[in-house]
Amino acid sequence: MSRLKKFTRSLFSGYFMLGANFFYTFGSVPLAMHYLGTKEFGLWAFVSSISGYINLIDLSMSASVGRILIDHKDDRQTGVYGSVIKTGALVGLVQGVLVVLVGTVISMLVGSLLRVPVELRGEFVWLLIGQTALLSITFVMRIFNQLLFAHQRLDITNYSSSAFFFLNLGAMWAGFAGGLGIYSFLIGQAVMNLGNIVVNAVCCMRLGLLPRAGEWGVASWTSFRELFAFGQGLFLVSVGTQLISTSQTILLTGLLGLEAAAVWNVCTRAYVMLTMLVWRVLDYSAPALSEMVVRGEREKLLGRLRDITVLMASLSVVGGALFAMGNAPFVQVWMRGKIYWPQVNNVLLALWFFFSTIMRIHTGFVGITKRFGFLRFIFLIEGFAFVSLNLLFRDASSMTLMLVFSFICTLACSLPYGLWRTRQYFGINWSELAGWFRPTWQMTWRLVPLVAMVWWLTHGLTSKWQFASNIALSGLCGLVLLLRYGLDETLKNEFIQRAPAWMQKFLVTVFCQRYNPAK
Repeated sequence: MSRLKKFTRSLFSGYFMLGANFFYTFGSVPLAMHYLGTKEFGLWAFVSSISGYINLIDLSMSASVGRILIDHKDDRQTGVYGSVIKTGALVGLVQGVLVVLVGTVISMLVGSLLRVPVELRGEFVWLLIGQTALLSITFVMRIFNQLLFAHQRLDITNYSSSAFFFLNLGAMWAGFAGGLGIYSFLIGQAVMNLGNIVVNAVCCMRLGLLPRAGEWGVASWTSFRELFAFGQGLFLVSVGTQLISTSQTILLTGLLGLEAAAVWNVCTRAYVMLTMLVWRVLDYSAPALSEMVVRGEREKLLGRLRDITVLMASLSVVGGALFAMGNAPFVQVWMRGKIYWPQVNNVLLALWFFFSTIMRIHTGFVGITKRFGFLRFIFLIEGFAFVSLNLLFRDASSMTLMLVFSFICTLACSLPYGLWRTRQYFGINWSELAGWFRPTWQMTWRLVPLVAMVWWLTHGLTSKWQFASNIALSGLCGLVLLLRYGLDETLKNEFIQRAPAWMQKFLVTVFCQRYNPAK
């Protein structure tokens, strides 16, 4: 199966999973809020954030195993491929034990330090212990997911997760209805985690992704050092990105209380879904790009990275515009007026989304090349700067100020560094790199005035009609401009060339593109 076909299958299945995740996310919150109070819901968001930090015990070894397996999957006879699998599985087992121990200790200490209300501390302890116990199981069995990643079969993981999102929601609902309260979250999570593990394991065995007899090798310090050398760079990057992207809930809990954490969690749900929608393009390209690096296909690598940059940059502009236009009325309709935050926050998130997307592409590419360099420290610097600014201005603390600090830190640290590393890797100058963004700019300066006009025209409507009108009108404008201006000419030609013959004439019209099928 070709790389493009594997990528297409992974991407399509990823969006299918995103649809299931969308259903789960925007169904689970009203369900939980029906049975729980705002403080209890904020407590679950708080526990989830702490679990994210406990997950750093991974030391990025999970991503390291997946990437190193790509280096050796074409030559199984030497036993190195099997050795990496055995070593990765053993590391996962040790880390799973550590996760349970650390989670138990933290559950006993953090509640009082971060002002969790006394009446909720018992629930906090058991929630965190339960969450880390489930997390430890995924550590132990994650080797199957890493094998699917290395062989570009993420479509299996995606379809499995899609099914278990629905089962998760059903199990959670049953728990709430049965009077289990906030612990219902754990029941749903257990159904999803254990179900995915079983499916991934069975598929790896049926597809022959495990080594044959005589190809296993042995778990060794050599394999561990190779995994750790790559993983330590990823780990430092993960710590920094964790500080940047998920510390808001913990900071808000400590500075403004659980109610503020609940508001943040609800009002940024659509933003999180948007990042998943656009960033999946890079996520599912990573195995193929890694294979190009391993095989030395430099020109093809440059072309593909440029195509990905153009596509994701333009999608982030359209997606950011839709978020800025639709999030406020959506939250009002979704939560029936119970939660509100100012429109300026939506605009700031839309801007941060665009710059974070560009940053993610180019810092992510550094990880694909396995040459981290100073990148391992950039995210740490950015993360500590973000947390420090929030603590320094704690007396003026607000969600808007937190977003401003996020925006400033990304522009000052990771974004310019990522662009510089791409320029350095391919030996291109700044003007060539800037030229990659010409289609995005051509689309953006036309889209922004149209979106602003739609906002002005619909501002006086009720929340339901404002949401429907903003999304429909802005989405139509964004789609037309994306297809006409937001894609590079070579990318348009490839779309047309690979399309079925009956569709090519239609695409030529849509793209307003000159295309000669003979070429």
